[in-house]
Amino acid sequence: MSHANEPQHTWLNLYLFFWFDASLIAAVELVKGGVVAVVGPQSSAVSQFAAYIGKEATVPFISFGATDPNLSETQYPYFIRVAPSDVLQMQAVAAFVGNYGWKEVVMFHMDDDYGTNGASKLSDSLQRKGSKIVDKVAFVPWVEKDGIDKELSMLTNRQTRIFIVHTQSDVGFLILQEAYYLNMMTSGYVWIVTDLVTTDLGSLQFDPKVQLYTQGVVGVRRYIRHSQELHNFVVSWKRSYPHLSLDLYVNQNNAYGLYAYDAVWTAARAISSYLNDEHEINFIKPPEKPTQSGGRSELAQMPIFQGGKTMRGYILNTSFVGASGVVKFDETGDLADAAFEYTNMVGRSLHVVGYWWANNSGVSLKLPPSTELSILDSAPDEEFFLAHDGKPETSTNMSIIWPGGDALTPRGWVLPKNGRPIKIGVPRKAGYTELVQVTINSDNTTTYTGFCIQVFEAALKYLPYAVPYTYEMFGDGLTTPEYSLLVQKLAHQEYDGVVGDVAILADRLRIVDFTQPFLESGLVVLAPVKNKRENNPWAFLRPFKAQLWITVLLSFIFTGSVIWILEHKVNEEFRGPPRTQLVTVLTFIFSTLFFSQREDTRSFLGRLVLIIWLFVILIINSSYTANLTSILTVEQLAPTIQGLETLIQSNLPIGYQDGSFVRDYLIALHVSPSRLKPLSSREKYHRALDLGPGRGGVAAIVDELPYIELFRQSNCKHYSIVGQEFTKSGWGFAFPRGSDITADLSQAILKMSQTGELQHIKDYWFKDTVCEEATNNSEAESLQLDLKSFWGLFLISAIASVVCVLLHLICLVKDYRNQLTMQQEATVLVRDGGSLQHIRKFLAYIDKSDSAQHENQMYSSNSFLNNRLSSLDDSSVKSISSPFGEGRTKAHT
Repeated sequence: MSHANEPQHTWLNLYLFFWFDASLIAAVELVKGGVVAVVGPQSSAVSQFAAYIGKEATVPFISFGATDPNLSETQYPYFIRVAPSDVLQMQAVAAFVGNYGWKEVVMFHMDDDYGTNGASKLSDSLQRKGSKIVDKVAFVPWVEKDGIDKELSMLTNRQTRIFIVHTQSDVGFLILQEAYYLNMMTSGYVWIVTDLVTTDLGSLQFDPKVQLYTQGVVGVRRYIRHSQELHNFVVSWKRSYPHLSLDLYVNQNNAYGLYAYDAVWTAARAISSYLNDEHEINFIKPPEKPTQSGGRSELAQMPIFQGGKTMRGYILNTSFVGASGVVKFDETGDLADAAFEYTNMVGRSLHVVGYWWANNSGVSLKLPPSTELSILDSAPDEEFFLAHDGKPETSTNMSIIWPGGDALTPRGWVLPKNGRPIKIGVPRKAGYTELVQVTINSDNTTTYTGFCIQVFEAALKYLPYAVPYTYEMFGDGLTTPEYSLLVQKLAHQEYDGVVGDVAILADRLRIVDFTQPFLESGLVVLAPVKNKRENNPWAFLRPFKAQLWITVLLSFIFTGSVIWILEHKVNEEFRGPPRTQLVTVLTFIFSTLFFSQREDTRSFLGRLVLIIWLFVILIINSSYTANLTSILTVEQLAPTIQGLETLIQSNLPIGYQDGSFVRDYLIALHVSPSRLKPLSSREKYHRALDLGPGRGGVAAIVDELPYIELFRQSNCKHYSIVGQEFTKSGWGFAFPRGSDITADLSQAILKMSQTGELQHIKDYWFKDTVCEEATNNSEAESLQLDLKSFWGLFLISAIASVVCVLLHLICLVKDYRNQLTMQQEATVLVRDGGSLQHIRKFLAYIDKSDSAQHENQMYSSNSFLNNRLSSLDDSSVKSISSPFGEGRTKAHT
């Protein structure tokens, strides 16, 4: 056999040999004849023995049908295969399962290395997708219908409806046939078959019996691209075997036939390269290995191919595009790249519905990339994928007709027809019956009501299937049961679910699954409040901080001094002995608080300063009154505990709800167990808080927020939530690990939240109560005003006062100089005693009263104004009496 691109002088002699289990010894005889390579075997069952032979004789074996994943191990260095390993096929199957979010599957496999190792690899791949195999059923090759019927009948009682068949084709068809007769090919079931069954399913598409019991079956098989190499092979096949009327493009022939064709070409190319590089073909005798009986073993008689290691290297370096696709090997001898396609049996033929290939993990609706050799070294193109890692945002929607003719994707599980109703554990509480209430009626029936029960029953209505259930109470109703014990009973399968006010905690999540929280929760501290107004005799000082009080006092003194300076010279009320003047200034300025100052201001500048100061007093007065009112109102209800940290450090007794996880939480925070007191009802909450720590009660209660909200509906004015909410969590419904109903109920709860039904139920049970919230001391102190709020106001007053004083001094200096000049003109100039005497004279001038002169000036001004007004009145009268306006002319004259 030769190839156009290969040297024409290399010929490959083929020796056909049929590998049956009984012919293993004959295989040894074949190798004993001296061969440089072996194409085969086809079956995984005999491949391990063949691989061992190749290792001993250093003869490469190129298999075209063995897909057992364990053949890739390093203990078989001379075993090479053109067929893809089942590791890739199982990854493709797991990607399909993960695409639809199915969590549990049942697997049928052969009871040999091929089936067992394939099942193991599928389990690993499913775990990476968040799924698992719940049942593995192994069949021997000679299994009969009765054995299959027995296993299938047992599986009808399981809730899982996803079945994967990884068997020989004859056993696989027998399983599908018996499943059809047991009504397991109806709506809700999913059947997935691997490549051996899928390959024969394509070639048997015209068999009406096969069509009957394979409708809706999903198959996984190797994707074979319609390439030029495949076209050449088909043309050559039809030319050589014209009597075989097979449409190879329709059924892709048998993929394993294409693998065999490419395996022969792989051997031919490698041997040709080996010989072209002038390597010799030599065999040596193996060392003597006597058996226990004293004879020689058959393996010891096989010659060893000296160039075997070199030949293996040539084979691994061989790469080309063959009839089955790209042929290129990795370092273990496995095919480096492979793509798979998903098929769906509908009517008389298989329909391709999707694809998967090796260097990606999702499901694609588009064809795999071009099968050029260059793509093996390129990065994966994720543009082809709509779903990745089995956790898609939205799964790839393949057009599949499922068993029973359904186009709607099956859920993957149902409740067994003959199964018992699921048993739901419900805590029977001593208090807080709004959440869960268990009532035993007179006719010995039990009624379950409350917020949690109503949410659970409403969520079940959103499921597309009926869930039969029964409630079973946990607890005696006299005390609150231990919730951790209830969750442990669920983990031990004493219950099928738990419904109630069960908090989602990390240690509980390790043993059970929880739904989406239907109510947010978290721990808070509840403390009593007391009236502090009568206990604070200095409350009137609280509106202002000390800095502002000092500033106000200094402003009074400063402004009073400015008024005295401006009024001292012209106002007799601001004159007199120093003590009298000090008293006058102080009484005057502090009287401005009530706008009741007795003294009058005479000067213009004094009046200006006083007007600005009265505006400042108005603002300060109003702010003080408003802030004092706010602080006294806030301090009516002040909590005795400020938060969790102060509570822990106080060494005071702490209350908690009996049966709650709060006890363990506080002990973990190093709170002594002797400080913790269990309380089981709202009445005991109220009594313990009312007694207080000094009379056998508690200083505060640590509990979840929903309980505190219910408690404060009737006690909100006496108790307050202090500090911040901590340990954010929520309440959910608990189910065993891996239960599918958990995800369905979570979706139902989300739908209830979106439609507002969940909030409506909460509003019904958690009635809002109008209550004045208690505020802690820090909030009251935050109402105090400081200098930052009024510094601008004080700045304006101070600037105005300083400017007025400066103007007043300038006027005094000017008047003093004029007076001094007049005195010098009237008398003989006599040298005075110097500048110190001038200063003394100036101070004496300032202290000298000008009140009489100021009054005379005021009197003269008033007389002048009165005379002018009188003359104007006479003129006006004359003007009015003249009919021609002469009076107006005279008046102006």
